[in-house]
Amino acid sequence: MVTAMFTRVVSGETASDAIWHNKIPAASSEPAVDIDRDPNLLHKYAENAGTKIHYVTMGSSQKPLMVFVHGFPDFWYSWRNQIQAFSANYQVVALDLRGYDLSDRPEGIENYKFPVLLDDIRAVINAEGNGRKAILIGHDWGAALSWLFAGQNPDLIERLVVLSVPHPAAITRELLPWNHPIAQARASAYATRFFAQGKGDHLTAQDLAYWVVDPQVKGRYIQAFAKSSISSMMSYYKANYAFSQLALNLFDPAMKKLYGAVIKCPVLHVHGLEESHALLSTVDLEKSWIENPENLTVKIVPGVGHFIQHEVPDDLNQMIASWLKDLGS
Repeated sequence: MVTAMFTRVVSGETASDAIWHNKIPAASSEPAVDIDRDPNLLHKYAENAGTKIHYVTMGSSQKPLMVFVHGFPDFWYSWRNQIQAFSANYQVVALDLRGYDLSDRPEGIENYKFPVLLDDIRAVINAEGNGRKAILIGHDWGAALSWLFAGQNPDLIERLVVLSVPHPAAITRELLPWNHPIAQARASAYATRFFAQGKGDHLTAQDLAYWVVDPQVKGRYIQAFAKSSISSMMSYYKANYAFSQLALNLFDPAMKKLYGAVIKCPVLHVHGLEESHALLSTVDLEKSWIENPENLTVKIVPGVGHFIQHEVPDDLNQMIASWLKDLGS
């Protein structure tokens, strides 16, 4: 049994404060990885209904496929340490979600609903898969999308790794007031108050990169966020996280089918003990969406917050590699 954690929400805080309250990673001595200069890193595009999705890839296409999906606020560079660590034994792919960095930035909230975003991931896997199933790894929004994608596409996913975010249906159940009206709602207030309600629309690239510790890496993030669409980033929340949409996700037949899809592959969930936006109580619930609950492995990492791949990249790489080795992947 995992113990739930509560987070404090300060009244009167600014939009920037609300994003980063208890979310900033601990200072790290991690050196900046200059992966941009690596000649083996290829930049490519996949297309979904006219929208171009940028991704990078490294490693042989003759090896197993490993696909990384970032969250908010982030871009493909979030996985620089994982790309270098795993590209010797896998073909590694890391995409820019629509609205971010070099991917297209279509207007309209309808372009950021879950089914559309899942089609972006499918387009990238189809572009590189050549019949291979993927090891899908996601963080934050990327984790939410990866949960849903694995449930909907068992023919495309061999293994699933999620960081920091439990299954979206588990979070939704905890957010709705007739289920658990206080804990998860408080933990998610930064999203419902500032993003879903549109109060984060005026954030700047500097605001979004506030959490990045290393100065060289921060500059890379500011550069990417300056190319990105803040409106697109907010549309993820408006399209999928507003209260009316949360209720619809549970009761609309199409969304109920999406949320209810059972995951058939093994799952590794890595969760920081200092994570304050997705409570550990929701991690307890996610076995309900896994066909064989014994296929779920949960790793709770002490002293680590939301941005696991930034805070402890080497530890994370070791956890993933060991888990995959135990499964024979």
